[in-house]
Amino acid sequence: MRIGISADADLEPTEIINLQLAHFAPKPLVDVLVKHQVVPVILPIVPGEMALASLQGLDGLIIPGGHDIAPEYLSANPSRFIGPTYSPRDAFEFPLVKAAVKLHLPLFGICRGIQVINAALGGSVYQDLPSEYEADNLLPHSQRSRGDLPTHRVKIDGDSQLGHAVGETALVNSRHHQAVKDVAPGLHVVATAPDGVVEAVENDDASIQAVQWHPENLWQNSEQQERIFTAFFDRVAKGED
Repeated sequence: MRIGISADADLEPTEIINLQLAHFAPKPLVDVLVKHQVVPVILPIVPGEMALASLQGLDGLIIPGGHDIAPEYLSANPSRFIGPTYSPRDAFEFPLVKAAVKLHLPLFGICRGIQVINAALGGSVYQDLPSEYEADNLLPHSQRSRGDLPTHRVKIDGDSQLGHAVGETALVNSRHHQAVKDVAPGLHVVATAPDGVVEAVENDDASIQAVQWHPENLWQNSEQQERIFTAFFDRVAKGED
């Protein structure tokens, strides 16, 4: 089994020119694939017209976390609270998501990934929850504690594929200030935070599934969070049959 991981780009300046804007994938995400004998294939950020070709030979695709989505890919003017963006990644991942759906390739999104999948398929995204989300009880979704420590609970639809895998509640980590707003056609909400913020979406057959938290930073100490990945691998394996 070979699963693609779309790369992030290191935006920090470096004295070594070969490392400037280097493409990378989160090590804990690579580690969980390797543990389960899945070959990770890191997809570098290339022009969007190469998206379909980039998926050839893959059995599934993961869109991981990263920087904010550039406003032009949200059909919006920039919020004054928007964080760092890197539009070449958006220009690759949006057609990559559409190509994966066209191929009916199992697709899993993490944090930024849920936002990219939702926006690419016709939904909308909050650029900044604290200034845009209307709720008096808004949780601190950008936690200050370590990213491998969970900070709030989510309620999960027990009839969803995510619910079948992990149950009706989960304690999760939270490192985001953008989030799903209007859900894209064909997707539905399967998990929410106590303040109502969307925490997971999937389609009817769960060939598309995405979560707002970072299970790749929790699975080492949480069998429940690891099941999110093993359930995805099972769906990918079924697609190979």
